[in-house]
Amino acid sequence: MSRHWSLFWALTRTEFRLRDQGTVLGFLWTLLSPVFHFLILYSLFTRWMGPLLANYPSYLLVGLIQWNFFATATAGGLTSLRRKAALVSNFSFPRIIVALSSVAAIFLSHLLEWALVLAALIFMGETPSLSWLSLPVLLAAELTLAAGVSCVLSLMFLPLRDLERVWSIFLYGAFFATPVFYSPEILSPGGRLLVAANPVASIIESTRGALFTGLAPGGAPFWGAVTLALVLGAAATAGFRRWDGEVAERL
Repeated sequence: MSRHWSLFWALTRTEFRLRDQGTVLGFLWTLLSPVFHFLILYSLFTRWMGPLLANYPSYLLVGLIQWNFFATATAGGLTSLRRKAALVSNFSFPRIIVALSSVAAIFLSHLLEWALVLAALIFMGETPSLSWLSLPVLLAAELTLAAGVSCVLSLMFLPLRDLERVWSIFLYGAFFATPVFYSPEILSPGGRLLVAANPVASIIESTRGALFTGLAPGGAPFWGAVTLALVLGAAATAGFRRWDGEVAERL
């Protein structure tokens, strides 16, 4: 187990550095995309959502950073085995480590982003409360969900090479089905039901509740998202154990 942990950490550090996160300038470059995304969404929707949400900039910022993590982590995890094909083909180790290290590298960047987001929230007038202490639980939930989805996708990608394009299209549609830049309150009953069934939306809404209204994470949608994440993780673990020896051949 110690040998596998060392390999996991080595792959995570390598992936982190390859994403230009090893320097301050590299990390700042990765912030440009979400910053511009935030500015565009805020300028387009603030007159619509501003009267409904007094803290709309904070609301948008939290939703955007969490959605970006899920989208980036799952897209990277999906192709992780292919990107490490040489390593997978020449060495014997649990292949699931490759997918998990890909998500972990993006999560390290995500933690740095959260440090900046919390500072920005305080600057914008949000008052820290005891419910902010539940943020690690919420981060663990979104990490578990992203890791479970990524591991399942990485296995499915071996026989389904078009899955990368399919997933990118799915993420494009799922972005609009997730209350990143709007409130679920404006939706029809059917739309609210769709949002309630969206595990990413449930985690985002729970995070907003903890940061803005002092509510601890909970409720059926949140625990449903956590349950789904655990089920996906168990399915991915079983799948890698079943097909671990065939991964190199399929690559």
